[in-house]
Amino acid sequence: GTGTTTSSTSSSASSEQTYDEAHIMSAVRKTDKAFRALDPNATIPKDAEWVTDAYRKTYNSDVGELKDLGVVQKGTTTTEDLHLAKSDPDAPGGWYVTVYNCNVSTVRAYIDGEDVSRDPQDEDKPLPKGPRTGVSLDRYTTPDDGQSWQIDDSQILSPEDARASPCAP
Repeated sequence: GTGTTTSSTSSSASSEQTYDEAHIMSAVRKTDKAFRALDPNATIPKDAEWVTDAYRKTYNSDVGELKDLGVVQKGTTTTEDLHLAKSDPDAPGGWYVTVYNCNVSTVRAYIDGEDVSRDPQDEDKPLPKGPRTGVSLDRYTTPDDGQSWQIDDSQILSPEDARASPCAP
C-alpha cells in the first residue's frame, strides 16, 4: 500500500470547543436575567454562581459606597437585547466573550427622598426624567470551558460608542 495518508486526526483539536454561539448567548441571557433580577440596592449574594468573585467584590463595594452616602436607588434596568461582540477562546486569562447589552433604565438615586441622580456622561447635570436607553459592553468568562458563563465586567458605553453598536436604532 502506497499513498494511504489520511488526516482523520483533525477532529480531536476541534472537539474541545463544543459550545456554539447559540449556546453561549443562551447561557449569557440566563446570567443577565439573574443579574437584572437583583434589587438595585442589594449586593450580589456570595453563593451566586453567575458572577466571578472579582466582579462580585467590585460591584458589592460600589453598592456599599452608595449605602454609606445614604443613597437609595429606585427603578429597574431592563435588557432589551444582547449581541455577541467578541469571543476569544484562546485569550491568555482563559476564554471570554464580550456582549453588547442594549438596555433601558429607570433607575434613579435618592438621598433623604430627594432625587440626586446625575447624568453619567456629565456629573454636573441632573439626570433627565424618564426611561433612558443605554448600552453596556459586558464581559463574561467561563469556569467550565464554555458550558456556563459568569459576568466579569460591565462598562457603560459613551453615546458615540453606543450609536456605533448593534443596539443603535
